[in-house]
Amino acid sequence: MFRRQYYYLVAGFADLVFDSGKGYHDLYEFREDLKHHLHPSDYDLVSLLFLPYDNENFMAFTEERLDEWNPLGNFSLNEFEEERRILQSIIRRKKDVIPRYMVKLLEQHMQGNDQPDKVLLWKKLTEGYIKMVLESGNRFLGQWISFDRDLRNILALINAKALDLDAGKYIVGDDNFALELMSILDSGKEIVIPAEPEYAHEIYNIATNSDFLDRERKIDLERWNFIDSITFFEYFTIDLILGYVIKYSMVLRWKELDPETGKAMLQKMIMQMETQVIS
Repeated sequence: MFRRQYYYLVAGFADLVFDSGKGYHDLYEFREDLKHHLHPSDYDLVSLLFLPYDNENFMAFTEERLDEWNPLGNFSLNEFEEERRILQSIIRRKKDVIPRYMVKLLEQHMQGNDQPDKVLLWKKLTEGYIKMVLESGNRFLGQWISFDRDLRNILALINAKALDLDAGKYIVGDDNFALELMSILDSGKEIVIPAEPEYAHEIYNIATNSDFLDRERKIDLERWNFIDSITFFEYFTIDLILGYVIKYSMVLRWKELDPETGKAMLQKMIMQMETQVIS
């Protein structure tokens, strides 16, 4: 299959150092630069990596927290408002403005009278994002999103168990690994991580034998190394660029982190999980 080669663009990329974000442009500026250099169909693949920001904005939109809007999302506040107007119209003649999975959830939100279950809503948004990525047909994105989903499901199981919460509300997807984690949970026995996928044991060991900030760093290193492993023979292709975008965002993230920030992140995560269950 023909794949475009971005020789000059990739040659101009800065070398990334995992725990140093000094001298790098912010993610929004970097993304805008890619938009001007990539073929539209390849840029569409990059845009898929930013859907989690749209999911955050969906939550902010439905909860009327518009001051928290994240500009890294693909869709503007005006586009969300336009989608709401389309759904409110008696005769719908326009195409969806935002992704279909968001349209369905927005429609349910507009029809519902009860307070939505935030955990369930976030889970559906995440599953919609994962499904879109898997359906993209891109080799790198398919491998990456499966890895990241498995990683997050392991963390969800561990965190929920530690807080005595229902992990089933946090584990996403219906793939074999997710179902295996659910069966472990339902058995009530000690957690025994399945042998496959091969990276699962390492992630579990990191997550259960490190303090929070050290765990976050080691988990991101696992992400980093996984990207390197699946782009090893990629040089100037969109797959290399997609991996670079993810690594770039990690570098910028660690630029902001220190022990005190790590403690705040941990406290925020615990409060969010506990609050979501109560609500």
